Amino acid sequence: MYDDPGGMTHPEAPQPQVSIVIPSHNYARFLPGCLGSIARQRMNLGRVEVLLVDDASSDGSPELARELLAAMPLAASRVLVLPHTGRPGPVRNAGLRLARGQALLTLDPDDELLPDFLPRCLEVLATGADVAYTDYFLEEADGRHEVRLPVYHKFLLANQNILPCTALFKRRLWDLGVRFRSETGYEDWDFWVQLALKRARFGHVAMPLFSYRMHGGNYSVHARSDDARSKARIVADNAAFFPSWTQAWAQGVLAGEAGANPMERGIIPILPEHAARSRLVSAGWGLAGGA
Repeated sequence: MYDDPGGMTHPEAPQPQVSIVIPSHNYARFLPGCLGSIARQRMNLGRVEVLLVDDASSDGSPELARELLAAMPLAASRVLVLPHTGRPGPVRNAGLRLARGQALLTLDPDDELLPDFLPRCLEVLATGADVAYTDYFLEEADGRHEVRLPVYHKFLLANQNILPCTALFKRRLWDLGVRFRSETGYEDWDFWVQLALKRARFGHVAMPLFSYRMHGGNYSVHARSDDARSKARIVADNAAFFPSWTQAWAQGVLAGEAGANPMERGIIPILPEHAARSRLVSAGWGLAGGA
């Protein structure tokens, strides 16, 4: 169930080039910056659709979003209000189900795109990639830091999340059934692994093209408290992406085995000597599932 007064999507309208889904819960203070960054994209906004999906905010976020969106020359916009879920994944899914764009982007409301983000990512998709991601600026209390990301490799993604949550992907991947899942606190990481299992091609833009704001209210900050189980859940739910010893490590963590090593925060063991610390794996086991 959701409320959608003032929706501006028309069934006869042409398909947008890009749909941007923004999940939000009590982030009204960030919406002018986030939506303003979309308005400053160096492309025709008449080819962009924006769906703000509100997770039962109490700070006036839906009303402010409708006001701001009405002033933007977009192809379409909608504001959806959901019952409270407390997790970004289901909120993103609700917006993506209604998105009509040829390419899809989930954008957190406390983040902001630089003006060339969409044009450069669309260029990457036009060259044959299915997912386009960029470097970014990390905004923290002690200042602004540039974060450079590696070129995609499946072993890097299996080991740690090398992609930001803000990445543009072709809608065919969504149509193949990939969804954000709530079983893990690392919902973005799990989503990228799902895309990789669908043989998605990842393209990297080697320049910072959005700003990621880190603060105590970030869902990702709270997710770290369940780090070990969240990582193990990614492995268990995407077993074909990981070697057999990593699968055994995950099973040990989820089963609460005393010898299961949780590893460092944000790190999944993909080398046999690391996973073997859990006492559940012998170094002689082989790879499974084409990892």
